[in-house]
Amino acid sequence: MSAPRRVLIAGGGIAGWTVASTFRDRGFDGEIVIVEREAACYDRPPLSKTVLVDGAPLSSLAFAAPEALAQASIEVHAGRTVVALDAAARTLRLDDGALLAGDVIVLATGTAARPAAFPGSTLPGVLSLQTYADARALHALKGRRIAVVGAGLIGAEATAALRTAGSEVTLIDPSAVPGTRAFGPTMAAHLHAMHGAAGVDCRRDTVAGVVPTGGALRVDLTGGDAVEVDGVLVATGVVTDPIVARESGLDVDDGIVVQDSGLTSAPGIYAVGDVARRWKNGVLRPGSGHWDAARADGQDVADAILGLPPAGRGADWFWSDRYGHHVEVVGALAGTAREVVRPGLHPTVFVVDGDRLVRAVSVDDPLAVRAARRLIDRRTPVVADQLVDPAVPVRSLLPHA
Repeated sequence: MSAPRRVLIAGGGIAGWTVASTFRDRGFDGEIVIVEREAACYDRPPLSKTVLVDGAPLSSLAFAAPEALAQASIEVHAGRTVVALDAAARTLRLDDGALLAGDVIVLATGTAARPAAFPGSTLPGVLSLQTYADARALHALKGRRIAVVGAGLIGAEATAALRTAGSEVTLIDPSAVPGTRAFGPTMAAHLHAMHGAAGVDCRRDTVAGVVPTGGALRVDLTGGDAVEVDGVLVATGVVTDPIVARESGLDVDDGIVVQDSGLTSAPGIYAVGDVARRWKNGVLRPGSGHWDAARADGQDVADAILGLPPAGRGADWFWSDRYGHHVEVVGALAGTAREVVRPGLHPTVFVVDGDRLVRAVSVDDPLAVRAARRLIDRRTPVVADQLVDPAVPVRSLLPHA
């Protein structure tokens, strides 16, 4: 395919925005058009962190001010939704009837909150956390009683932010140690204990239903207890439902199936970020759901469209903030890997497979994670006794450190 002159991007989160900004960084001087269903192209991680505490304005989260967008010649259709894709004609139809045509279309539509299955889930005051409006609605409950259903990454971060803001929070999750898949058993237990230490009422249970009672809500638990609150946050995961892609005839399987380049089953149509699924080792993998992976994905897809080699990326990395502490995770689990723990006020957990470091998780120690990422990327042999010794800086394990 010849170099495009007009690129359409459906979705202005980190993946879609990175596609646009990478095009400009690489010297692309054609037209770039972003369709974003919210009022601006903005960063999502603060929604479950600072916005719940301080109600930060949307402009403070935006990737670029209107003046910067104009200077970069990036056209944004904000507050608009793509309702139809014609893959053969390479056009997008918007909810206001506008028809946009491009040489290349990039789908970066992300995910949606998983709908709650319990009775009462559609009552006023039962909220999700996917948009800026969602975060502002939760911020309006600052200082009041809130039940958070689900102690995964978003639920745990929101719990910490709401509690920090002075709310009385009940955290409901059926797992004995929520977050094990993301952080491993040792760090997950350590992080979950922070909730109780901060005064959160942690319930190992599930929700049977929500019932209005006076001006409040009663959350009935399957174990028989009930909690009266002023609002409920449902944080039980996300779903990918690329209905526009499916109706256009693209190959879809709980996400849009793409090649390594991000190319879908239709020429000139790409997908990027959490909505995209790639084959790896014979398995169709979902998007990681993490900011840095979506950013790197956006760079790689933009380079692929421009005919440039991928910039290359290191081991997967993500972070989480709670109760004033910064948690970082780098790497991925392997089948025969085992945890080794460096003790401290907050443990640092390393995961080793034979003599290779494959993962590291730390609290308030970004230098250790940075060094661990280099050890993982270089496949440097490690000795477990050195990893667990607080007197041995992780950086010193790098060759020629």
